[in-house]
Amino acid sequence: YRGKVLHLSMYGLPVGKVIGKVRKARDLLVVVGAEKVPREVYERADWNVSVTQQPHSEIAALAVFLHEYFRGRELKFPGALLTIVPQGRGKLVKSRKAKAK
Repeated sequence: YRGKVLHLSMYGLPVGKVIGKVRKARDLLVVVGAEKVPREVYERADWNVSVTQQPHSEIAALAVFLHEYFRGRELKFPGALLTIVPQGRGKLVKSRKAKAK
């Protein structure tokens, strides 16, 4: 692999300190570490990154990293036909008609 490699683990640099440099990478391979990650992964990675210094699941680490990487935009869906309106109780779903092609 010729691009940049980011390794997510509990033992890396805080994501907030490196995310600006990571966003500049043209090709990025994200490796989600778990138990018994080969030493070569740590050595090959351009960044060893932690989303927290507390134990967490691998999927949680990936979710937090992607949220930081995309600046929260992954949670917005421009042009969505259905939108859930946040409420304390009950459900409210707004519907929008699709544009004709």
